Amino acid sequence: MITRNLTFLAVALLLIGSLWLVTSSAAPASRDQHFGPFASTSPDNGTCGLWATDTFDRFFNVHANNNGTFSVDEQFKNGSFVTFAGPSPGCGETGSKHGSTVDAGVTGTFVGYINFTVTGGIYNPAGCSVAGACNTTAGFFAATFPGATYNYDRWAFEYASGDQGLLYHHWADVSDNTGSNEIFRGVM
Repeated sequence: MITRNLTFLAVALLLIGSLWLVTSSAAPASRDQHFGPFASTSPDNGTCGLWATDTFDRFFNVHANNNGTFSVDEQFKNGSFVTFAGPSPGCGETGSKHGSTVDAGVTGTFVGYINFTVTGGIYNPAGCSVAGACNTTAGFFAATFPGATYNYDRWAFEYASGDQGLLYHHWADVSDNTGSNEIFRGVM
């Protein structure tokens, strides 16, 4: 009798455990997926062209909007930059008090993000499994959303440098509310 009760209890627990696994693995398709870090190096562009080389860790967060589109947030963390001699990042900004040039070799740090909307294509969450496929923005979209188009929604980057030759030691490069125009605040 005790053996039969223990067997019944074991079978009941196994059934409950199986149902729990089935329901937990059937998570909603809209759950965000995270990718990264991907070690990256990239030139940095300002209003007058390239001004620095950036080194950073790149992360992506993908969210299904449940309307056939996806939102992708690209994050830039642990960033550092080294300037080229030439135009400052915001040299094309009119009416500001920033400098128009920067010396070579100025170093500093940065963090930032870019938000995208993705349409079309086929989402392939395993696309980043190929080494080096996702260490650029274009590479990430080609690997995880083949055939899709992606548009900038907005972005923001915060930079800092202790270099005493700069007019500003902290500045921001952000998009306007439309995501199509660049605005610099406190530019070097």
